[in-house]
Amino acid sequence: MCFGTNIRPADKEPKPDKMMHIYLNLFPAIRCLRAWSLVVGLGLGLTAARAADFDVTSPGFFYSINNKSPNPTLTLVRGQTYTFAVSTSSIHPFEILDAAKHPIPGTNVVNNNISSGTITFHVPTNAVDYTYICSIHFFGGSIHTVEPPTPPTIRILNLSLGTNLVLTSTGATNWSVIPEFTTSLNPPSWVELTVQSNNFANGTNETFCGRPPGDNVLIRIKSQSN
Repeated sequence: MCFGTNIRPADKEPKPDKMMHIYLNLFPAIRCLRAWSLVVGLGLGLTAARAADFDVTSPGFFYSINNKSPNPTLTLVRGQTYTFAVSTSSIHPFEILDAAKHPIPGTNVVNNNISSGTITFHVPTNAVDYTYICSIHFFGGSIHTVEPPTPPTIRILNLSLGTNLVLTSTGATNWSVIPEFTTSLNPPSWVELTVQSNNFANGTNETFCGRPPGDNVLIRIKSQSN
């Protein structure tokens, strides 16, 4: 088996996301801002349409992945989902297997063993590695898995309301702040506020976002790995 450089997708380090919920009332004339029950927990990131994490081709009897070849080692985060856009020769179908080159049980790999199309890999949370191979000629490389990065502690420092909602919070490099609101907790239906700009400096985020509709809403902030 041939191994090459170690690569990971540039936009995938995430995750789980860490959320801090701030519940407060917003009135047309803010007389007081009362925040209580700061709840830290785990949440899921919002899914946005984007390109595949890995582009897989077969220039010869080897794979090129994201223009790295031959057969680079991939680094994936446990518990995350990755997509592989496969466009290889028909004699070099791409297949993801466990480290012993056995099929991965369950539905963790969708549309596996193809030469054209998209494979979706839901990486299990247990600490094991995997491999990818050409299911005809058996060349391929390794898939190394790592723990998700530790989320930073996010604290709300200030909130002001005018034409826009401005939130000041602690932050960390490579983590985005996503404000959300709901009008009810029975059950909650959280809606992401439109972030017009975010300035991060010296460990602090200043986030300008659209004002939520209505006079009484519940606000929370989610910190998500970039």
